[in-house]
Parts: sequence; C-alpha cells; structure tokens
Amino acid sequence: MAYSKIAACFGLVLASHAYAGTRTSFMPENDLGKMQSEAVGGITKAQFNAVIDRAEAIYKPIIAAHGGTLVMHRNWDDSTVNAYAEQNGSNWEVSMFGGLAKRPEVTEDGFAMVLCHEIGHHLGGFPYVQDWAADEGQSDMHATGACAHKVFGQNLMLSEAAASDLPAEVKDKCDAHHASSADRDICYRSIVAGKSLADLLAALGGTGPVNYNTPDTKVVSRTNHQHPAAQCRLDTYMASAYCGNSQWDYTLIPGKSLDHFSKEAEAEAMAHSCVDGDGARPTCWFAPLGDNPTPPADECPLQDPALCAVLCQLEPSQPWCE
Repeated sequence: MAYSKIAACFGLVLASHAYAGTRTSFMPENDLGKMQSEAVGGITKAQFNAVIDRAEAIYKPIIAAHGGTLVMHRNWDDSTVNAYAEQNGSNWEVSMFGGLAKRPEVTEDGFAMVLCHEIGHHLGGFPYVQDWAADEGQSDMHATGACAHKVFGQNLMLSEAAASDLPAEVKDKCDAHHASSADRDICYRSIVAGKSLADLLAALGGTGPVNYNTPDTKVVSRTNHQHPAAQCRLDTYMASAYCGNSQWDYTLIPGKSLDHFSKEAEAEAMAHSCVDGDGARPTCWFAPLGDNPTPPADECPLQDPALCAVLCQLEPSQPWCE
C-alpha cells in the first residue's frame, strides 16, 4: 500500500514537473478570474485582437528565423487572469486571455506589454528559467526594452496620457536616455503601461501600492528566476525603458547555444543590454554569476512550490527541504 502511494505520488510529480517545465506564466496562478464579473473594465475585444495582430505580424518572421513557428492562442472568452508561453516542438506558443484583458488595471499598452513579456520568454535569452525560456525578470526587460518599440502603434491619446501621468523626474530620465521624440514617447508609454501591470500584480499579492519613486531596495545574492515582487517588476519595466532597443539584436537569443548558467552566456547577454546605470537589470531580482556560475544546489528545481513540497515528502534529504 505504502509503495503504491509513493509510486502514484512520484508519477504525479513527474507529470506535473513536465507540465511546469514546458509553460511559463506572466503572473502566479490565481483565482482572480473567478471573482470578477464580465464587465469589469480593461480593453475591448477589438483592442485585444488588434494588439495580437500587430505582434503576430512582427514576430512571426523573427521567430521563423530561429526555426520556430509562432502560434498565438486568442482566448477572449476565457476568464483566466494570466498569460502563458510554451514550446511544443517547433511551435513557439503564446496564450492570451480575456480575463486578463478585462481587468480594470489593464490598458491597451499594458496588455501589449504582457504579450511582449510572453514573447520575451521565447526570445529574451539569459538569464534562463528553463532550457528554452528566459526567466521572468528578463522577459520583463524584453517587454519595455525591445518589444514596445515594435508593437506600440501611434496613439496620440495614449501618448498624451502617459506624458501627463509620469512624474517630471521620470520623464527627465526618459529624455536623457532617448534623443528622438518617438523613442521618448515609447519610454513614457512603456513605463505607464508597466505601472498598470504592477498595480495588478500588487492587487493579486495583497501588497501595498507600487510607485515610480519608491524602488525596491532589495539586493539579491543570486538571481531570482521566478516572479519578482510587484515593485521590483515596475523597476524592471522602468530600467529597460530607459535602456531602450538599441542594444537588442533579434538575430541572437543570448546564451541559447551555450550553457545557460555559464559566464559565457551571461557575457553574451551583457553585450546586448545595458550593463550599468539606469538601464541595468535591477538588483532586486538579478545578480551577476560571479565566481560560482553553476545553478544553486539548495533551490528546488521545480517552478511550483506545491510540487516541491510533494518531492520533499518523497526525498526529505534534498537541500531545499526544510
């Protein structure tokens, strides 16, 4: 009896691990979709499809150049408040949901940034959370640092609103880092969009409000590959917006052909990003590999804490088990 329970439990871990290892999410799994009505705000179905249309047209050839086929899943009638990326063979998939699009915090630009985040899992490169997928922080960096410059259509209303909403000191930083008015406009809009998403993440986590001028002061000793806290994610959107798209090279996925946890992969990524200053990866989630580039041995290799707990029941001697 005990053996059959252990075998069944181990099978569950393997099956769940395989699932967790092939899909990434924009935010932690949640029940927000079950608690909201159909008409809660957010964007319309037409906006939902228009944003996906733009991204699909732009990124299909980019992903094809890397041997993949971009597959967009448009789940407007699904109440899920999340978004997912996964790879199945040569299909590089992104799933977007009406439940997320209808959230009151989500603007058209904010929805575009979620889509850009999921595309970033495919193209962002080092640091990696699994074999094919850039981690959460790096996917956020891709959203405002590269993708926004491609998917934001001209929108005078959104541009004026962003310029009006941003504090003067944030606008000044955008202006200092970007010479053209078009790039400045994207910087403003990216940061305001990032704020809308950080507000959603704060609502999910039950944390205090996020703010442009209250950066997360945490300094991690090793890179957090999971979802950073809401303020840290806003800091990331802001940093990458300051860095801009001049460093990005879509002919390369940094570190993809290298050991994902090596200094060589890190160096390749750093050559295509802002290494220091306002545009650098925030220390609230990112830490350079230093002299110990191997993955930490005391962290559970699964992405789901519940699965880690099950694994600890089977093998309590693992270093990540309390």
